[in-house]
Amino acid sequence: MILRTRLALVAAGLTLLGTVLGLSLTYLGLLNLRMASFDGENRLLANLIAEVAVLREDQAVRVPVVVGSYLTGERSNSAAHVYVDGQLIWTGGAVAAPRPLDAERVLSGGGSYTVQEWRVYTMRDEDAGVVVQVGRPLLGLREVLGPFPGLALGVAALVTLLSGALAFWIVGLALAPLRRLSEATERFTSADDVPVIPGRDEPARLARAFAELLKRLKAEREREHRFMAYAAHELRTPLSALRAGLEAVNAGRLTLGPELVQRLHREATRIEGLAQNLLALSSAEVGDASFEQVDLEQIAADAYDRYLPLALEKGLTLELESAPAVVSGDARLLDQALGNLMSNALKATRKGGIVIRTGTAVRDGLSMAFLEVADSGTGIKDQAEGKGLGLRVVRAVAGVHGGWLEFAGANGTQARLWLPPAP
Repeated sequence: MILRTRLALVAAGLTLLGTVLGLSLTYLGLLNLRMASFDGENRLLANLIAEVAVLREDQAVRVPVVVGSYLTGERSNSAAHVYVDGQLIWTGGAVAAPRPLDAERVLSGGGSYTVQEWRVYTMRDEDAGVVVQVGRPLLGLREVLGPFPGLALGVAALVTLLSGALAFWIVGLALAPLRRLSEATERFTSADDVPVIPGRDEPARLARAFAELLKRLKAEREREHRFMAYAAHELRTPLSALRAGLEAVNAGRLTLGPELVQRLHREATRIEGLAQNLLALSSAEVGDASFEQVDLEQIAADAYDRYLPLALEKGLTLELESAPAVVSGDARLLDQALGNLMSNALKATRKGGIVIRTGTAVRDGLSMAFLEVADSGTGIKDQAEGKGLGLRVVRAVAGVHGGWLEFAGANGTQARLWLPPAP
């Protein structure tokens, strides 16, 4: 069952419930109102009879003619009984009334009660031993209100059908934007296919949110395609070199000597480094980072121990000038970024040395932590020259940490990674 039909049925059901409840309360209200009117008239007659009744030695009760006329009138058809010491001494009004009108209240008690389809009011004067009862038949009231339940059911059914049809039409108008949105979703190729729904209601907000979602999905898909193409491009050369060397050994064109093993080892190491960089790049670009309190000084110390043998092998000096610099970041990504900066520095430096620095400094009026690799080579000196997978990873790592990469230096290159300090 479609949502439009369900909502129309719910509206019709609520209308039916409300109509039945309203008509029932109306019926009870009319009945109680008429009962209250009967009680008032009966009470008034009982007071008149009690006040003007004259009890003589012959136990005769005389009431005004107007009271007797009212009791037997066409609009009243009431009956009145007067008891003295439990004995009926006078009756007036309808002769078909039961005697007594209310047998229980003749002996004790008073007030208005319904007895045998009569509404009876009993007034008692204990000192004089006089009891006056005035009653009125309910048959006429039942006949007047009798058709009401059937009429009410017909009205309730008609109102329910009309409200259901009206709700079905109104809900259709309200859901029209959602139908357009659903149709666009089924065939969408870009965020431009999402219909623009004016206003600030839920359908309009949903359309805008869905269009934004499609834009993000499209951008993510394009990023994945670029990443896969970039990964294939970066891995193609080392994998081809490794495969060619292995095929040459297998075909007997080359002998698997120490030199070839070393070359194959370098290609395998290069592939491993590319894989690590690609993994770090993917994690940084999608924001997949595990943030914790990280001291850049410790990361620099670990990198110093790891790269010192490589620097000495090339005849370079490697120094560590570190100070505590605690940031909220991912130690794995930060270590990969520092490793990439060190690899670039080792490639670009022919003589002299490399310095790893950490600490805090004021940058653009803000206190920032930094991680720096400075070399004496002829490497990168401005942002525009910084290309390649390694620096792309460094920039992505800086971005996911809320920082940036900056190049400087007159003699050699200073690559500094600025990061916000931990709170």
